[in-house]
Amino acid sequence: MTSLQAAEVVGLQDVLALVEGSSRTGKPGLAPDVRGWLASPEQGLTATVEPVRGAEATAEALGRLAPSGLTVLATVHADHACWAEIVRHGHDHGHGVGDPETCVIGLSYGPSGAVSRLVWLRAPLVPGLGADATATVPRSEADTPEAAPAGRPILERYFADLMSSRFNEAASHFTVNTLYSHPPYAGGTERVLFEGRDALRRGFAELRGPSPARQIVTDFWQQGKRMFVEGVIEGIPNGGTFFSTGHISPDGEIARYVAFYSGARIPASTAWTAGPPAAHQKPVLPNLN
Repeated sequence: MTSLQAAEVVGLQDVLALVEGSSRTGKPGLAPDVRGWLASPEQGLTATVEPVRGAEATAEALGRLAPSGLTVLATVHADHACWAEIVRHGHDHGHGVGDPETCVIGLSYGPSGAVSRLVWLRAPLVPGLGADATATVPRSEADTPEAAPAGRPILERYFADLMSSRFNEAASHFTVNTLYSHPPYAGGTERVLFEGRDALRRGFAELRGPSPARQIVTDFWQQGKRMFVEGVIEGIPNGGTFFSTGHISPDGEIARYVAFYSGARIPASTAWTAGPPAAHQKPVLPNLN
C-alpha cells in the first residue's frame, strides 16, 4: 500500500469516527476547501441532500449524525477515491436507538490524500442476500472477497435495455433471486424493494414503466463482486445525480442492487482529484431515475 492509499484508508476511518462520535481531532483528514453532500433522514425517499462547504462545516454536519453505531459491510478503494456501504444505528441522544439505515459513503481525495469531496447517502435498511436477507444487520464482506466478472459492461447493458423499455431483457441481467432497492418511482412515497427476477420484471413494467430518463454512468469502481456506481440523469428537466452499489455474481449477473438519487447535480468525483472544481450546485425538484 502506498502512502497515499494509506492516507485514504485513514480518511475513511476518521470520517466514520466523526459519525460515531468518537473523533478527537475535530476535522480529521478533510481538506480546508472540502465540499460535502449529506443526505437528510428522508434522502432515500425524497432525493434531498444538504450541501456543505469547508472542513469545519463538513465536520459539523457529520457530527450531527453522532452518536451512531456503524457496521462496515464493504469498501472499495481506488485511485483517489473510496466507497463504502455501512449500516448505521443512530442513537437519539439518550432516548433510544433509531431505526437502522443503509448508508453509502463516497470520498474523493486531492493530491495530498485529504478528502476533497464527500457524499453520504441514506435509506431505510436494505437487507442482504440469501440467508442474510432476514438478518438485523447484513453480513460484512470484509473477510469474504469473491472473484466476479467486470461489472460495468453488465450494468451498461442493463441500463440500455431499461432506457429502451425492454423490461424483460433489463430484468434478465439480474439473478433469479436478486434483491433490488430503489427510490420511489413517480408518484410513489416508499422505496421499492423487489425480491427475485420475476418481481423485478413486473416492477419495471407496472411501477416504473417507460421513461425519458437516461442513465449515464460517469464513474465506476469494483473490487471482487462489489461495485459502486455514479452517474447523471439526462433526458428530463433538471436531471440530478444517481449512485448505486451492487453485487456481481460469478455468472455475470447482478445479485443485489441498491440505488440512491440526488435531485441536485453533484460534480463528478474525478473532478476533485486536483482540488474542488468551480461550484456547480442547483436546487431542483426530486426526479427519480
